[in-house]
Amino acid sequence: MGVSHLPLNNGGYMNIFEMMRTGELHPMWFAFGIQAIALGGLCFLLARSKNRNYKLAILAGVIPMFNYLSVLYYIGVPKLEKTSPEVIKQ
Repeated sequence: MGVSHLPLNNGGYMNIFEMMRTGELHPMWFAFGIQAIALGGLCFLLARSKNRNYKLAILAGVIPMFNYLSVLYYIGVPKLEKTSPEVIKQ
């Protein structure tokens, strides 16, 4: 009664490549995960270097198929200049 456990036959740890070989994990899900991490990180770096909202950039960068457009956006968008609150009030 409770949680079912997957049998791990390789010393107690899950091997992603073994799971893909046996068919438990489709290779496309693995590729989407790697792609989301890579393009989300790239969007983060681009947004931070151009003084943009990096949290939104990470979110846009990890969504599959939308992440390509967000990388193109962050490559083409101009850099924002940092302004102090006193300049904005004047």
